[in-house]
Amino acid sequence: MIIDGPHGLDFLNGFGILNSAGISYELDFLYEKELFLLFPLALMVFLGLRKKVYKRHLFIHALVAFLLIIALAAPYTAEIASIKSDQSRVTIISDESPSMELLREGVAEEITEELGNSIPATATTVSGPNTALGDAIIQQASADNFVLVVSDGQGNSGTSLEDALSYCYRNNFPVAALVPETLEEDLSIEIEGENEVPVDSEAFFTAHIRKSTEEDEKEEISYKLRITVDRVKIMEREINQTERIVSIPFTHTFETLGPHTLKATLHPATYRPGGMDYFEENNHYMKSIYVTPKPKVLFVTNEPDSPLSYVLKEVYEVHARKSYNYLDGMDAVVIDNQATSTISDSETENLRKFILNGGGMVVVGGDSAYDLPEEDTYRNTKFEELLPVTSNPSSWRGGRNIVLMLDVSPSTLESNNIGGKVLDDILSNTIVLLESELLKDARVDVIKFGSKGEDITDGFLDMSRESNRVWLDSEIRRITPRGDSTALEQGLLTARHLLEAQDDDAEAEIIIVSDGRIGTPGEGVGSFEKAIVRAQELKDSGIGIYFIHIHSPRAELQVNREGRYYADTLMNRIHLSENYYRIEPGQRVNLNFGESPEKTEDTEDDYSSGSIVIYDPKHFITRDISGINDILGYNDVNPRPEANRLVITRLGKPVLTVWRLGLGRVASISTDNGYGGGIPWAPGLYLENDSLLITRTLNWAVADTDTGQPVQLKVPDLKMNQPGRILITTSKKGTPDLYFDKEPMEISSIGSNMYESYVIPETFGLHNISETPYSVIPLDASDSEIAFILNASSRPVSVNHADEYIYIGENPLFKTAVRENGGKVYTKEDLYTRIIEDSKTTTEKTVRTEVVYTKQIIALAFLIYLLYTLYHTYNTRMR
Repeated sequence: MIIDGPHGLDFLNGFGILNSAGISYELDFLYEKELFLLFPLALMVFLGLRKKVYKRHLFIHALVAFLLIIALAAPYTAEIASIKSDQSRVTIISDESPSMELLREGVAEEITEELGNSIPATATTVSGPNTALGDAIIQQASADNFVLVVSDGQGNSGTSLEDALSYCYRNNFPVAALVPETLEEDLSIEIEGENEVPVDSEAFFTAHIRKSTEEDEKEEISYKLRITVDRVKIMEREINQTERIVSIPFTHTFETLGPHTLKATLHPATYRPGGMDYFEENNHYMKSIYVTPKPKVLFVTNEPDSPLSYVLKEVYEVHARKSYNYLDGMDAVVIDNQATSTISDSETENLRKFILNGGGMVVVGGDSAYDLPEEDTYRNTKFEELLPVTSNPSSWRGGRNIVLMLDVSPSTLESNNIGGKVLDDILSNTIVLLESELLKDARVDVIKFGSKGEDITDGFLDMSRESNRVWLDSEIRRITPRGDSTALEQGLLTARHLLEAQDDDAEAEIIIVSDGRIGTPGEGVGSFEKAIVRAQELKDSGIGIYFIHIHSPRAELQVNREGRYYADTLMNRIHLSENYYRIEPGQRVNLNFGESPEKTEDTEDDYSSGSIVIYDPKHFITRDISGINDILGYNDVNPRPEANRLVITRLGKPVLTVWRLGLGRVASISTDNGYGGGIPWAPGLYLENDSLLITRTLNWAVADTDTGQPVQLKVPDLKMNQPGRILITTSKKGTPDLYFDKEPMEISSIGSNMYESYVIPETFGLHNISETPYSVIPLDASDSEIAFILNASSRPVSVNHADEYIYIGENPLFKTAVRENGGKVYTKEDLYTRIIEDSKTTTEKTVRTEVVYTKQIIALAFLIYLLYTLYHTYNTRMR
């Protein structure tokens, strides 16, 4: 039987008292079963009344019995009170990992000593070869402890910084940051690229050179980049760098099978005595490359000399056939512009079995594929069932990235006067939007904002996938209020960062769903004006804004001094009044996106040339690919709900769509082979850098090439003192026995003939995974020594220095992450003037006090019985 506190919260079982100070009382019984004795007491009273017993006598004795039963049940009240107290306590997390050697030293100690004279201040350190900064923040954070992080923000192990800061925000734990000045100049090198490549194929890599100081902070640094393969120089370049990061793409064709070593070396020529920058160890990076046989590809085409054919022959062992009955031994099949009439049901069934058992298939379009010709399309055929698309025209005209901003401030808990809360209307209208045709094919990110904006989807989700829609629906229904205010500008800031990280060619929209309390006369006016400025910036950058205002009962808190709704004022001030929707509780919004002002009636004609964009930049195929050449035509297809659209036209027409089917993978390229019978649709798609999109699609479809070895390994670049995951596939029965150098590996099963193992290397250089124990290969080993080890059934593995030496200088995202999670960012100059006031935290503690009333009730029962006995004795005997 609990009595809740103020602000209109619900009563639960029982009854109680609530005072205006926010103190609530619970009334309950320690031994509730004793209350069942009241039933026989009631029965006795009923029988007494029927036998016409003296009523006064019956009433007094029944009352005494009633009180004694209540006393047996031990009634008590529990007073629950919130006690607020102002506290000031600062814990300084001092990052003392190796990367901090580049920054001004001793800053944390100075702050601790200086603050110790004003408020309690303690320091804790993070040290070692890796920076578990997120773990340290979570360990120190609490409601009454102000955490100041003195670091470069390069957290590289344990809980991520973003997760740690989000945890602190959700729990109202204050966190601030100070990044000391970077004093030392340093360079680091890292190579990005695949660790397995086909033989005689051009492999693509990127060398990332990072610089510790910001642009214009220091003079440029000059150095020489040298790249070698198996100790043979393949590239050398002089570079003058001022930017924080320079990325240099390069290629190499490996002509022999087996292991190779790719190495990049920086030779700094300026800045420090001796010609070296601060850390020498991060001027080298090694990458172990394992060269596999060319994947075997069955190529079914009527144009064997097309640009597609040329790209395939450069990378794969191509077997051109007219039949689909030659799938044995193949890794993938490429079907180029083949009409469905040429694919029999038996061949389709062979393809199905091939894919389900792990094979890959890529279907390329043209004038005889998918929706063409009209009398012989793939539509509703058994072959179409294998594809991630259907041959129905896609009605989507999007390319939209949409951020849904949901107001979850405390005011949304108030009643909507129709049996629910305002929050119910906010969430239900959001779900209506998700289920509407408007967002059917959009990519959606949902953030909730109270005193800050918080991303609940961790990135954009494709709403054409039913699984994404169902998951997001369930997440929205679980949303609860956060924060203690409505800071619309913080939500807009978060939305801006999310949209800026997406493809610039896609249309971007922000939909705000709120109770309209986004400004308050007095202190809230400043925040409201900031929201207007932020909204105007978003509009000026081409982002559409829509405001759905749930008109809650307490309308006086939604209007300004002039009597105009804050939400309406906001949209009017940024000249988007037509995008303002005010609805009553219980109603559902009917939102419509207007055409962008830049678009004309000829929009579709303008884009029919095939201006295409990357739709999913995180997929293996499309990662780091941009600026693709336009196409002149495409097949009009529609993605299936569980497929992934990777490349689309500006009108949202799918160009590259993929999905998994059983153990295999299928890709749909709904444009032609670059030749198209002499009238090509996509000639530019098979040229130079754009051809990488085609080869990656084939590599993704092939997945794993059978090298003929009984044990196959997937080995990433490993880092010193950091766990690295090795994937193992074997054709043998039972768990394989492998050694990392001389130490046996702990291997766990993760599937049929698939295993994994984690290793933590401790030294830089080339190590080995083998079926017999061999030591690490010395960097100065002779060619004959290396050949002996490589021939002894081993796999070389490169181990580089820890991320601590690769990601150097200030992390540019650190300060943004702190601000977005409600934290403060200080400079050394303003720290002491701000931190004392900022660290005054109002701590609210809940105190519960129980009072049992058994003695008092027994005393009352005894007093009643005594008084009645005296009264009865006086009336019957003493008179």
